[in-house]
Amino acid sequence: MPAHYCINPLDPYAEQEVLVTYDDHRPFVSVRSAIDEDGYDILADLSEECVRILQLEIAVYHGHSEPYAWAQHAVDVVAAPAA
Repeated sequence: MPAHYCINPLDPYAEQEVLVTYDDHRPFVSVRSAIDEDGYDILADLSEECVRILQLEIAVYHGHSEPYAWAQHAVDVVAAPAA
């Protein structure tokens, strides 16, 4: 099973990494586990958006042609209140 180090999506400072194991499916991988620096699998704690971010990071690393097609929807952004 392939593995790749990614930025920990639960770390607000993006200083920690997680070891992500995955099944290599196209167009995006199926994440199987995300092991943090303490050896715990945090996959169950991740939202769908966080898992998509890990998938995108792996896709970009491996040079998949157009991983950005769905990236605009990877993270929900709260809009500013209407004036």
